[in-house]
Order: sequence, then C-alpha cells, then structure tokens
Amino acid sequence: AQHFHLERWEAPGGAVDWALVTRLPLRDRSGAIIGMIGVFHDVTDQKRAEEKVQEAVRRRDQFLAMLSHELRNPLGAIVTAAALLKKQLAEGEHARPLAILQRQSLQMARLLDDLLEASRVTENAIELRRAIVDLRTVAAEASEAARPFMEGVRVAFAANLGPVPIWVDGDPARLQQIQTNLLQNAAKYTPAGGHVTLVLEREGESAVVRVRDNGVGIAKEMLESVFDLFVQTGRKIDRAQGGIGLGLTLVRSLVAMHGGTVEALSEGEGKGAE
Repeated sequence: AQHFHLERWEAPGGAVDWALVTRLPLRDRSGAIIGMIGVFHDVTDQKRAEEKVQEAVRRRDQFLAMLSHELRNPLGAIVTAAALLKKQLAEGEHARPLAILQRQSLQMARLLDDLLEASRVTENAIELRRAIVDLRTVAAEASEAARPFMEGVRVAFAANLGPVPIWVDGDPARLQQIQTNLLQNAAKYTPAGGHVTLVLEREGESAVVRVRDNGVGIAKEMLESVFDLFVQTGRKIDRAQGGIGLGLTLVRSLVAMHGGTVEALSEGEGKGAE
C-alpha cells in the first residue's frame, strides 16, 4: 500500500532539511512485490515557515504571561487602595469617581487573570486537584458567583439543578470556573431584560451542564470557532461588558482536561444560544 511520512536529516554544515517521502510497492505482472518506489519531495521551506509560526506563537504566549504577571502586581495595589478610599469617602463628591475607579480596576484585574489562565493552559501548566464532588454543589456556587454580574447587566437568571446528587471526579474550583465563565458569557450576549438558564442533568454515565440564553445568538459559520482563542462572536470593540475572548477558550481546555466535551448550539443570530 502507498505510504507517506516526513523525514528529517541534517545537511552538511548542520542545516536541517525535510522531505515528504512517498513509498510505493513495485509489483510484477502477477502482483508479487519485487521492489519499492520512493519519491522524495523537498518541504524544507514549508517546515521552516511552520517552525517560525510556532516559535512566534510560543513567544507571544510567554510575552502575554509575563505582561499579565507584571501588570497584576501593581494593579492589585490599585484595587486595594480604591477599596480603602471608597470606605473612607463613601459619600460626597468623591463617591462616584471612586466607584468608577474600583469597578474598572476590578475589570482590568479580571482580564489579566484570564490572560494568565490562557497562558497556563497553552503551556500545560494547570494541574487539576481532583475530588469526588456533587456537581449540584459546584453549580450552586457558580450560580451565586455569576448572579451579581447578571444583576449588573439586568438579565434574569434561573438555575435548575435537580433533586438528585450528580457525583463526578473533578477539580471543584475548575468545575466552578467552567460554569461561571459560561454563565457570564451568556449574560454578555443577552440584552437587558433577557434571561439565562442553567440546567444540570444526568444522561447515562455523563453529567450534562446546559447554559441557555435568549440573547444575540450565534451565526452558523461561527459555531465551531466560538471556543477558539480571542474569538468574539458578533462583538463590537466598545461593548460595555468588556472581555477579550478568553472565557470560552478556557472552558474548552478545562472541560477537555476533565475528559469531557463542550459544544455551542444556536438557531442563528437573534435566536439565543446554548
């Protein structure tokens, strides 16, 4: 049978060359194999270009991780100072600008945390701390964490967690992060007055978490890419809720680390999503 493979060798002077090698059996009239035909196609330029892209991606991830870490330290001091000032000057002309300072500094801290998480995922630096947990408890905690965000954007929220425990082997903190990210993402894409629902079910041996909204929906051609890094479906750069398209990428990576899968469903733009 025909066989393809990449072959690497060092050329004189230490340079590395690559070839795509095709091997075919050489047969006589009776069909018996009497030899082999080998075809070598030089793909060195393509491989070097690919390695340059991979190196650029690696350096980008390292830069984002370093930048996030370096910015997170001074920003932490700003967040703390803003909280202290707000307590001391809770009323009067300083109250409103201090509230803005606190809200925006917390938003920046959240974005930097997302960048740090993304870089840790790409470098396989996240270690799960597994335990046997009731997924309903995790979902309840995620709901409480997301509820203030829902209220802030005036989106109604309901959780249906069911009456029976759903025991899973996973990292409780990461399982909560998965659900919180999904809930906040749904709220970002749901106009004020809309609603988001969290449903927890058991299907056979699988635990299923569904987050539904009646928001802006997802175009059919975007369903496969909404979990890719930095993708923002239908988002304008000045959208008030902020975010840089990392939440769903983290969800996909963390779900995969738990041996699960995640997918997006929508009937189209303006028809909500799940």
